[in-house]
Amino acid sequence: MRTKILLTGCLGQVGYELFQTLSPLADICGIDVQDVDLSDGLALERFLRHFEPIDLIVHPAAFTAVDLAEEQPDLARAVNTEASRLFAEAAAQRNIPMIYYSTDYVFDGNRSLDLCYAENDSTSPLSVYGLTKCNGETMVRKICQKHCILRLCWVYGLRGNNFFRTMLRLYQQGKTPNVVSDQIGSPTWSRMIAMTTAIIVSKIINIPHSEFPWGTYHVSAGGVASWHEFAAAIFVAMNQHTGQEIELPKPILSADYPVKAIRPKNSRLDNNLLAATFGLKLPDWQTQLAWCLEAIQNKPFR
Repeated sequence: MRTKILLTGCLGQVGYELFQTLSPLADICGIDVQDVDLSDGLALERFLRHFEPIDLIVHPAAFTAVDLAEEQPDLARAVNTEASRLFAEAAAQRNIPMIYYSTDYVFDGNRSLDLCYAENDSTSPLSVYGLTKCNGETMVRKICQKHCILRLCWVYGLRGNNFFRTMLRLYQQGKTPNVVSDQIGSPTWSRMIAMTTAIIVSKIINIPHSEFPWGTYHVSAGGVASWHEFAAAIFVAMNQHTGQEIELPKPILSADYPVKAIRPKNSRLDNNLLAATFGLKLPDWQTQLAWCLEAIQNKPFR
């Protein structure tokens, strides 16, 4: 029998890509916000029973509105922490694995900008979003022995609300934004995350669970950029593609762009463990950006 995967957030920027990449490997039961309220624990428990039997839970669904989480901490906690606990309990009760997606925001980002964060570095989130995702990690580790926690960095894609889509919209409106230049990370295309996950899931399906290297892994693009550098690269590519000469984004400091949630200054994640364990190394962020732009046109983006 084919493996049966319960996939949360199947219409989100990561979940949608996961649905595409995991479908050749297994039968996917995709759920999203219109199916069940992840903040309602009783409703979620009832809903899970309809999917029996389940062989693997893949859980990218999250409350990702970082600034809004500061205003709605209870909702962020319910979705990011408590729902993750319920999924972990469901996996443990069924003795099946779970994949949980976390974030660079579990770190405070205060270390030197030439250094990366490894999986075993101490967490110290600065925001409600980061804290609720970090606590979600804790729940998954404590409850579900067979777990993979995949920490992501600066995720963007063709769907949902994300920095990449915002920059495209501003470009198309002929607007030149001010973009923060003193926060660095690795912009990572959601499709690359999904393709990486598919390789990991293939191993979960095909090797004994007792031999699988469960644990926490960092999954982010190669290289590093500031938000301003990422935005400028989008505008440069669009100018080359359209023949227009829209002015490039202007760099500003975080202090000049006040937001409700504090962001890490250094969001660089060390991907060496992923490479050593699974032989996986994601392309650099510039290559991923080019591929993402090509995907919009469904043709080479030159």
